[in-house]
Amino acid sequence: MNLSALVWLALVPLATGPLPAQERSLVVTLCSGGTISIPIGNNSDQQPSAPPCLQKGCHAGTCRKRS
Repeated sequence: MNLSALVWLALVPLATGPLPAQERSLVVTLCSGGTISIPIGNNSDQQPSAPPCLQKGCHAGTCRKRS
């Protein structure tokens, strides 16, 4: 094989660029023999369905008299 052909063959991956990234997920085997897929990564593209609830403490309807 010619050396220049080997050089051109080595440059093919550089010319094509990186392959598209695959979705990353963790596949876990369950005890019953089934599997479950857990997605891993950034979920910034998903919008929350509702705004988060504000956490408030419970208060009595009237003020307690302190003695």
